[in-house]
Amino acid sequence: MTKNFKIGYLPLTKANWTNDTLETARKKAKLFLQNLPGVKVVGGDRMIDFEDKAIAELDFFEKERPDLIVAHFMTFSLGVIVPMFAQRLKVPVVLWSMKEPDPAGGRLQNNSFCAANMNSHFLYRMHVPYFHIHAEVGSPQADAGLEKAIRVTRTNNVLQRMRIGVIGGRVPGFFTSSCDEMLLRTKIGPEVKFITEHEVIEAARSLSAAELSEAKKTILSDASVHPTDGPCGEQLDKSAALYAAVLKMRDKFLVDTFAMRCWPEFISSDLYGIAVCSTIGHLTNHGCLTACEGDAYGAVMMRIEQELTGKLPFFCDMIVMEGESGVAWHCGAAPCKLCKDGFQPQLRRSATIEGGGVKGVTDEFPLKPGRITLARLGETRDGEKFRMLIATGEGLDTDLFVRGNPLRIKFDAGCDKLREVVIEQGWEHHYALCYGDLVPALLDLCRILEIEAVVVR
Repeated sequence: MTKNFKIGYLPLTKANWTNDTLETARKKAKLFLQNLPGVKVVGGDRMIDFEDKAIAELDFFEKERPDLIVAHFMTFSLGVIVPMFAQRLKVPVVLWSMKEPDPAGGRLQNNSFCAANMNSHFLYRMHVPYFHIHAEVGSPQADAGLEKAIRVTRTNNVLQRMRIGVIGGRVPGFFTSSCDEMLLRTKIGPEVKFITEHEVIEAARSLSAAELSEAKKTILSDASVHPTDGPCGEQLDKSAALYAAVLKMRDKFLVDTFAMRCWPEFISSDLYGIAVCSTIGHLTNHGCLTACEGDAYGAVMMRIEQELTGKLPFFCDMIVMEGESGVAWHCGAAPCKLCKDGFQPQLRRSATIEGGGVKGVTDEFPLKPGRITLARLGETRDGEKFRMLIATGEGLDTDLFVRGNPLRIKFDAGCDKLREVVIEQGWEHHYALCYGDLVPALLDLCRILEIEAVVVR
């Protein structure tokens, strides 16, 4: 993200408690914040102890419009200050407390944690998103806590502006891909734009020769054509044209993420005549995240993972959920940047459509090993709010033992436990997989968006 993330730094103290040690800590803290990557710091040039100072600083903050307030409790402080900033600025707050020094002569030194405790109650009751860090300035714990708060806040900001292009709606009978667009807009933020398959197909057919050539170069840079089972006839051109057409829809409808009804219409020879699996993978691979089978909530989950990690997600099914390891898989729509080292992604005809070996195009390879987080965003049982399933594990070295994009996963909770939770709680059958341990950040995001989190680990 190119735009600087702006932090409003609010060093707080109690009247007459400020001393040279605390002033040194304030200066060190501001410098620490300024050195965080991609961050601009406003405020923090003096201690805030009285209400008149706070009001003057708030007026300055309202002009600067920070994305996040860092309320640093150098000591105990007035209870009116943080709620006032939160209410007027309407941005999340980091409550930063520090360890209590040993009492000197029996005298309480800072009482920092108590201040954070009091303010957490205010913000909780006010429904203001907040984070808590309890660490010394410059410590690894402070660095990690602030970095996580920034990532989560940035992700939340992106969700408020997110626009999903749903091409063709959901696949017939896939109620797991259903979307309540008003619930999504109200509770999380993304807007849904519906785009017809007819418009996309017409755009694909109307490309200039130069546009088609450029799109074809892109998809062939992602994967080679299988020597015996590669797409035949005009199927490769149709795949490239569809890739370019979806990008045109992105510009026309001003959307940033897609969910595509990838069958049955696109497959029908009367309408278009190819499998669009690899098209979805190419789009995601080049930064235009796209979920299969019209799953808008799956697209949101993919975007959340990308924003939190800066890495591409994998939209998948779980096809094995027993024994020592499960298998995440999809039919050939993974972004090739997730291919395991030493394996060449290949464009092939689908292994399943019309009996297999008839129509392309799929992009097939096993995914790379590594630490993973599997997650699903969905509605609660009565459709009143959202919930999120989160599971962690280790992606194992995997061969292409099944056509498409497989990854064997040794789940931390074990397959039996995860299988039980998924079935008993009726989770949707699509997941977004991303590399890394996202649990702390996802839990923070769920808390500030009031999403019910279910962690299986």
